[in-house]
Amino acid sequence: MPVLEWGTLAVCCIALLVRAPDVLRGRNRIVFWILFLATLCSLLSIPGPYAALDAALGGWNLTNLVLRFIVFGMIFLVALRLTKGLGAVRVRQLITGTGGRWAAAAGSLAVTAVFLLMDTRGPSAGLEALADGDARNAALVPLYAAAGRSYPAFISLVLLPPLLATILAPLPRLVRAGAALTLAGAVAAIAGVPASFLPGAWDAGRQIINFSAVLGYVLGLLLFWLSGYVARRTHNAPTTLRKK
Repeated sequence: MPVLEWGTLAVCCIALLVRAPDVLRGRNRIVFWILFLATLCSLLSIPGPYAALDAALGGWNLTNLVLRFIVFGMIFLVALRLTKGLGAVRVRQLITGTGGRWAAAAGSLAVTAVFLLMDTRGPSAGLEALADGDARNAALVPLYAAAGRSYPAFISLVLLPPLLATILAPLPRLVRAGAALTLAGAVAAIAGVPASFLPGAWDAGRQIINFSAVLGYVLGLLLFWLSGYVARRTHNAPTTLRKK
């Protein structure tokens, strides 16, 4: 679905450019890097850029494995920023503590192991083409996709309670809207794990779920920033993520 791929990239680029001035002033640099990584992931989800980079890396789809770890790092930064801003201390401790480290390690080990078991010759942005005419790859590609989405799903799952609490709290509309969009992205990220096992006929639906996760998180962070910008312009009390 080229429209969805390019549209997601465009949204990420716009969000990145909107946040750039604040970064130059030293504000919330972590959000800028989140958006930068989201933009990079979106770019590498497009067949053309993906194939060009993968050819430089040997044509074994190593780019896809690298992309999975970029997503892991990005979702970890998202979790750090949101849990700090929403005051979700227990959730932050879970993510940065033993449980979170085990989840990251298990996801990393699983995605690497399944990747090494596949015949990954020939560039394929989503690796779906590797399953054509190869029974072993056909069985392993969905497992690889699910493994790559396991850690983002874990993070998204533990973020649901503080996001829902923010939506229901008596806060400004932009803050609650940002939490709602982020919640939608989190739900899509969780749904991405079982969606990995959908048959080929459901490929469009699977892509919609995966790109919805990216868009939900990116647009949610953008609205959180916008709420703070509005508050500063109107000289109101802070109405966005806490900056402590």
